[in-house]
Amino acid sequence: MSEPVTTPFVNTTPAVLRVLGTGVTLIDTIHASAEADLGIRLEFTALDGIKSQRRGVLAPDSFDIYDQWFHDLDLVWPARSLRPIDVARIKCWDQVSNWAVLRPEPNSHVPSGTPLDRLYVQENGELGSAVSGRISMLPTVYNADSFAIVGESSVPEPTSWGDLLSEQWRGRVAIQADAAIGVPDLLLALRARGEFLCDNPGNLTLNEIKSFIRLVKQYQLAGHFAGFWTDRTPSPDNGATLSTMWWSNYLSQKAKGIPIRMCSPSEGYRGWCGGMALSQKMDKRTEELAYAYLNWWLSGPAGAIMARNGAYMVAPDAVRKNLSVNEWNFWYGGEPAVSKIHDAFGNVVYLPGERREGGSYETRQGQIAIWNSVMEEHNFLVRLWDLITMDALI
Repeated sequence: MSEPVTTPFVNTTPAVLRVLGTGVTLIDTIHASAEADLGIRLEFTALDGIKSQRRGVLAPDSFDIYDQWFHDLDLVWPARSLRPIDVARIKCWDQVSNWAVLRPEPNSHVPSGTPLDRLYVQENGELGSAVSGRISMLPTVYNADSFAIVGESSVPEPTSWGDLLSEQWRGRVAIQADAAIGVPDLLLALRARGEFLCDNPGNLTLNEIKSFIRLVKQYQLAGHFAGFWTDRTPSPDNGATLSTMWWSNYLSQKAKGIPIRMCSPSEGYRGWCGGMALSQKMDKRTEELAYAYLNWWLSGPAGAIMARNGAYMVAPDAVRKNLSVNEWNFWYGGEPAVSKIHDAFGNVVYLPGERREGGSYETRQGQIAIWNSVMEEHNFLVRLWDLITMDALI
């Protein structure tokens, strides 16, 4: 009798990569496109920014990639939850490192808090702007945000951050709850009204924080704020609201047919940059998958999806190849749409002849007045800020 033939066991289960972040980038279209291109299984955990940040600090074994905002590094990196990224393993690092934000002109005014301030891992393990072969987080998407009128309103479009504190909008103003985002927004508003002066709006002193909180509390006691939002801006249930706004939220409401107008403040925008970092806890095999995912993000498809969600990519050359001429000219060039413009989910968000608010990406990015900021006295600021926001969340 012949010996039975045994077939060696082959593991056909796709490799799994766990990504922790927010709903800004962890969306269904990104998930489906990456899985199809990479042949792996992705597990997305999308939380609001504050909850994602907390898990990033406390549970590095619960994720492989941390997909968040650059300012979060000031809190997550000291917790030793993340490992450096080797730029030699990033295929288009030359394009990323040539992003204008990472190469400011000599003697030019650069607002504090840019990704460059915390990009490179130094010899002592700290983060800084001195170039090295290792980075803390790979820059991916970025944008310039402001505020919007949500709901039907015949009032002229606000042109200043100071309008957030105008008596005209008392009781109908919504502000982002994350201190690293909401505080810069209100700083721009108070400065525009001449009610607050400081040496560096991206890094307030203890006394400046006290003065700032005192002013904001006065507005709150006067009933000025409708509330503070976490990951989704308020819907116009009882008349129009003036709300600080992310472009992803703006487009999602626009896609639903909700009347909404994005404003372009004369003082400039609040800038933000997203990126991806690696968990300290991942094994060697997972690390290979993680680098593949990082490189995929810069290869074009992800950038095209995020363009349709209102954001720019730090390495735009590959993005252009994945957008139609009409889409590129609209989202990046600021030109009128030739045909209908769709968002990342296929919804029509702009009609022929309409332009993106604020103009081209060069114009909008050139007008960033402040970046999302984690200040040196962040813990002190947050303790006072939470007294204002925690019982007023929308």
